[in-house]
Amino acid sequence: MKKSQLITLVILFVAVSLFIWIGACSDSKNEISNPDATIQINKTPAGQTSKPDNTEPTATAPSLPTMKPVTEIDLTQLSGLSKEKLDTFVSYDTKDFSDPATNAALEQSTYLLSNPGTGSNDIYMSFLLHYSDVNSRVEELLDLAKNKNIKFTFYVSSMYLNEEANVETLKRIYNEGHTIGSRGDKSIDQLSVSAEALRDSLLDMEKKLKSIVGEYAHIKFYSPDNISERNARLATLMGYTVTFKLCNFVTDSGSRDQTYNGVLFQSSEISEKLVAQVTSYVNWAMSQGYTFKGFKGEYIYG
Repeated sequence: MKKSQLITLVILFVAVSLFIWIGACSDSKNEISNPDATIQINKTPAGQTSKPDNTEPTATAPSLPTMKPVTEIDLTQLSGLSKEKLDTFVSYDTKDFSDPATNAALEQSTYLLSNPGTGSNDIYMSFLLHYSDVNSRVEELLDLAKNKNIKFTFYVSSMYLNEEANVETLKRIYNEGHTIGSRGDKSIDQLSVSAEALRDSLLDMEKKLKSIVGEYAHIKFYSPDNISERNARLATLMGYTVTFKLCNFVTDSGSRDQTYNGVLFQSSEISEKLVAQVTSYVNWAMSQGYTFKGFKGEYIYG
């Protein structure tokens, strides 16, 4: 090989090597994160296959809360429990039930009453729905809640759920983020029927609510007009929290006197007068720094 050819090859080799080295340095510099960048690109972890850029992300369905399957509700745990109505009168001073037997019976159940003094200013207001003729007033309460950006809880009976005239109101209650609870099937004697019949009636209400507002609906709270030791335990086994009002919403001024953090008001007669009282009370409570929330399970007592 001629000397001139050898020199040419050496120069070509050096040039190619220099070109490769410069390219490698440039790539390395580009991998350094820009501290001012708002979007960080994460490399695919080892062992995983990167997804092509044109692949649509897979939607993840929200976890679906459901009642326990019937086969998982152990009715043998109800053996020997009393079906007699419990005395659920609540003292304002002790925030506890006056009847020791009621307290003893509910020790084996989960129930919500109130939880004062937790450092927040939360008030819980619930309304009992049974007849469709209250819907115009319910709409007024929903308008109030929407205007004030607050939440309520509505307990519905089987009669209310099954009445076609209530469908749109139920949809609005659910879609606007309020809590829907169960009053149970008022066409039966919830104290005397068999545990199987009570269980099935509550499950039927679950199915009906889902058929109205969607499959992700779930009733978590149970506030029957009358409760027994057996029924409280059954509700707990089914995944409900049994709830009790702390005080009725009787008068605007009276409710103000009974206001404290965690207080639970409940009303069954949704009249025009009540709507006016609720409106006045909400305005007053918010001016005092209180907030109104629907039951989500934060306040468990017992």
